Amino acid sequence: MRMNKCVSRDVPSYWSEGSAASNHGGQYWTDGLRLYSYHLQIGDTVTGNNGRTVKVLRDYSSKTGYGFQSMTTSKHVGYARTHADLVDNGGT
Repeated sequence: MRMNKCVSRDVPSYWSEGSAASNHGGQYWTDGLRLYSYHLQIGDTVTGNNGRTVKVLRDYSSKTGYGFQSMTTSKHVGYARTHADLVDNGGT
């Protein structure tokens, strides 16, 4: 699988399209199914009840059940919000 190189803001669009991509430093990347900030998986692709794929983003920011990880991970989550079908706040 070819890994596209792009700026951080564009990584989530590749995730939403199901394509592999990484920012230039490799800290924010996707294999098209999962989305990672460093080695932490922050996004996933699941199959919904209707058979369609759904992009699920885990909100690793303050005041969520997942909790704050880092400023950079919070920024990565923010970039991905508009590309996710569902944002999971960890039960809060």
